[in-house]
Amino acid sequence: MSAVSQPLRDASPLPTEASFPLSAPAPTTPEPIPATTLSSPVVLDVRDLKTYFFTYDGVVLALDGVSFKVRRGETLGLVGETGCGKSVTAFSVTRLIPDPPGRVISGKVLFRGIDLLWGLDAEAKIKINPKTGRAKVRRSFRRIKAGLERMSAVRGRGISMIFQEPTQAMNPVFSVADQISEALILHQGTHLVDEMMSATPDAPEVLPAMEALVDVTRAGGDPDTARRAAAKVAEAVHLPSFGTQSFYLVRDSELSSEDMVRRLQRGLRRTYLSRMERRYLRYRRKRMVIEDELHDLYLSEMREGRVDRRQRRILRGRRTRLRLGGFYYGVWGIRGRIQRPLRDEAFWRTVGRLEEVSIANPVQVAKGYPHELSGGMLQRVMITMALSVEPTILIADEPTTALDVTIQAQILELMRELKTRIGTAILLITHDLAVIAEVADRVCVMYAGQIVETARARDLYTHPLHPYTQGLLASIPNLERPDKKLSSIPGSVPDLIHPPEGCRFHPRCPYAMPVCKEVRPPTTVEGAEHTVACHLYKGTVAVE
Repeated sequence: MSAVSQPLRDASPLPTEASFPLSAPAPTTPEPIPATTLSSPVVLDVRDLKTYFFTYDGVVLALDGVSFKVRRGETLGLVGETGCGKSVTAFSVTRLIPDPPGRVISGKVLFRGIDLLWGLDAEAKIKINPKTGRAKVRRSFRRIKAGLERMSAVRGRGISMIFQEPTQAMNPVFSVADQISEALILHQGTHLVDEMMSATPDAPEVLPAMEALVDVTRAGGDPDTARRAAAKVAEAVHLPSFGTQSFYLVRDSELSSEDMVRRLQRGLRRTYLSRMERRYLRYRRKRMVIEDELHDLYLSEMREGRVDRRQRRILRGRRTRLRLGGFYYGVWGIRGRIQRPLRDEAFWRTVGRLEEVSIANPVQVAKGYPHELSGGMLQRVMITMALSVEPTILIADEPTTALDVTIQAQILELMRELKTRIGTAILLITHDLAVIAEVADRVCVMYAGQIVETARARDLYTHPLHPYTQGLLASIPNLERPDKKLSSIPGSVPDLIHPPEGCRFHPRCPYAMPVCKEVRPPTTVEGAEHTVACHLYKGTVAVE
């Protein structure tokens, strides 16, 4: 990789009122990249992704050739102004673009080597009228349904997403616990059922552990001591969620010590499973195993590029026979009783997850409904749902926008802990460059549906190359120079129905040259892990 290139000497600024100071950095020797970062496997590889929206006014070129990579255990920041295509990128990766009017047109999204866009070209045929610019799209809904069914194997445990608007992402008629529990049972159901079946409520050490918890609570000990005592109760029962339940059963209780112990013992009754309840749990586990096998089959099909119709028929036949055999469990009056242990277990696990995002009264919040929560509280619930399944990749679309500074720090620390503990890769979309500087390992700068610069976070902040990146950084207040006047980038993001020819930033760029108006700049390598798409630089053309 070459050192940072100087801008061309004949670069002549456009006559513009641009006030932000643009200056090309001097050539520097980049800092060495940690070996652990370079050696980490790539879990998400996006190549030349194009997403268009077909409207009555014309075709909106929302994404036009976006490429980036995310490694295991890495946080990649995606920054840019509103309307640059950051959220569209996230929805395109997860195939959540509303169709119509939008469609992913071409490109590759490789998740652990699996092309998530396999079969995309057969889902729709597009014909654009050259006179009006309007498009006619003929969709094959059967193929679209098959593609979305394959994506069910990836969403959740593979790729999880924190949405920017939690009010639109949560169902208003189901409680918070119901919605988080659904994600837990769907993606961690077999592990949850196994722990329920192996609980030991009759163990001799359970009662002494309960008495110790009550003694700590009656003595007015600090909450951390009570938490540790509740964890001992859960360890004795061999059921982690019972520790959370025990803590809230005795917290703020005015009962006597004997009454509190009896209260804990009543709570312990949910861990005693009847013969019918055990049969139902084994039945649910079989269904979960078949769904996992179907998801593995979908992943195999996307990896190999062909549909295994025979294996599909076998697995779907097993699933149908199992559902018919479990018809008795759905009878009204029986269903509620036999499902209660699983429902209670998922509820208390949900309470434990809500504690991790610093919700003050998680039991009450879990019982409530989305419309009863404030925007910040609802955002934390959305974050809980995304983090609860411990995904391979977490796409966070403005996760801290509605939160105050203290909660922002706690959420970012929780995401960092998840990355460290299980190696989750994070794609962080935000306008806040301070958040990017705090948590991101690498940064992609996006403008008008294209990636204009990619670099390690430290290099981007110390040596920004693209004029757009320099303009963004020049608009940040400097605490060391409070008297410095803030700069701004003139104009706004262009209309993507008729984007500018050549470089899309040239109408706002003081360094624009005639070539910028005619030729789209190639992405060139200007340093270690540092690429830029600008005619001011003449490095080696980056290879995708």
